[in-house]
Amino acid sequence: MFKKSLIFKAFSIVMLLSLLLTACQSAGTATKTLGPVRYGGQYYPEDFLVKGNPDFWKDYNVSVEQTLFSSGTESSQALVSGSVDIISASDSKSVALFATIPDDALIIAVAQRGDRYSTLVRTDSTYQSWYDLKGKKVGIRLKTGAEQVVRRYFEKVGDLKWEDFEWVNIKVEESTAALKDGAIEAFTAWEPTPAIAEAQGVGRVLMSYGEIAMTPVVLMTTKKYAEGHKAELVAFLAGLLKKTELIQSDPANAAGIAARAASAAGSEVSPDAFEKIFRRVNFSMELDESVITALNDTAAFLQSIGEVKAAPKFAYDTSYLEEAKKLVSGK
Repeated sequence: MFKKSLIFKAFSIVMLLSLLLTACQSAGTATKTLGPVRYGGQYYPEDFLVKGNPDFWKDYNVSVEQTLFSSGTESSQALVSGSVDIISASDSKSVALFATIPDDALIIAVAQRGDRYSTLVRTDSTYQSWYDLKGKKVGIRLKTGAEQVVRRYFEKVGDLKWEDFEWVNIKVEESTAALKDGAIEAFTAWEPTPAIAEAQGVGRVLMSYGEIAMTPVVLMTTKKYAEGHKAELVAFLAGLLKKTELIQSDPANAAGIAARAASAAGSEVSPDAFEKIFRRVNFSMELDESVITALNDTAAFLQSIGEVKAAPKFAYDTSYLEEAKKLVSGK
């Protein structure tokens, strides 16, 4: 009897230790540090914001190594070469990337959309529409999204032609100074350049193009990376959802963080300029049919003007963002 009791106690202890070990392993799995995730951003407002506040990811056990590229071409090349895992890319650069790696590119969320592009004239000018600018010198960076949205606007109104204007191919960073000096009468560019010109009192917005072309910036990875790094992608997107929450709830605070990060990176953009952007542009991350339609519209337009041979078929997966929402909400 005594021997049986000892055996029973020993068995109970073994079972208890086994349960404790399992619980510890489960807890360790739940808090396991992921990553690092290598993110290739650009000189976009929201990328400066996350550069300035890496704490967006502190609750999600993932480390993010962010690189800011000066162009979408550079970030796309980095993704193709495998030196980064995720990038943000404009609609036109997304078309180019899918043309390059059609079987591996994957869209997982949206970074921004809407009034990303604007045409500005001098604050004291009398110009009220594109019709007033006929025959004038207008600055634009050719072969970019700026040219695309203007051409699409002319196509929509029908009675404006590209040849009606004297185009000056100018770098976006030189646009505000050229406008101020009178070298050009207007320019079209993407944020943050329009907001900077406004904040400096140099320019005012003649028109923005969100209703002409959504021109979404999307977050992209490769299918190969996604297959083995679901947890990292979900955690990464969870941090970006927190970023979007801050933009929507406290744009002034978000602007201050972004401005300090931009200054540290050598780009002087005032908090006022960033706040204008955060209030003007839509930073919702929802990857819905309207975004895919906008990407297809851009692809068709680029094909029509000979920029791409054929419009690619976009691959996308919304499950990572849906899981990220659950992670943020604690469900």
